[in-house]
Amino acid sequence: ANAVDFGDLTVTGQHTACASATRGVFAMGSANNTIDYVTITTTANATDFGDRTVALNGPGALSNNIRGVFLGGGAPNPQSDVMDYITIATTGDATDFGNLSVDSKNACGLASPTRGCIAMGGDPLTNTIDYITIASAGNASDFGDTVQAGEGYAGSSSNTRGIWSGGYVSPANQNVIQYITIASTGNAADFGDLDRLT
Repeated sequence: ANAVDFGDLTVTGQHTACASATRGVFAMGSANNTIDYVTITTTANATDFGDRTVALNGPGALSNNIRGVFLGGGAPNPQSDVMDYITIATTGDATDFGNLSVDSKNACGLASPTRGCIAMGGDPLTNTIDYITIASAGNASDFGDTVQAGEGYAGSSSNTRGIWSGGYVSPANQNVIQYITIASTGNAADFGDLDRLT
């Protein structure tokens, strides 16, 4: 069925999102550092959560059920390697987490309960994948490479496997699906194709 209106964010923006089982959290982007949240089981407008440590366009995000981490962004240039985090069940400003291995905007994160993995994006485009341990703050480490240099992937994951699909690889959008095993390190491998370019 078609989607039904849920409500509105407090500000417009090129935002990113993360979630726990009960709460969805949005970092606005578009040179705005506002963070909003909603209770997923209700329909209503978003409420202010706090602020990111930076105001950047095109941030990425990942989360487990406890902590959300926001990733980089740009204005559009220069790009940033900043990561900051929140505790999803509370409200308040984000806290510095550490740094990505490269400056990046339009990065795409995914996660298991313990580890987050980030396909970078960027301008210029890159094939870098980083990873972090979500429960501990610190700089990201190299995981491997995506199958091609791109940005703006859609990410999803189980507790064991992460999947990135679509995205933009110059000069066009792509239909490639690729996967990683989150608990290991290594390059992404081909999974198959979407039925259309995204």
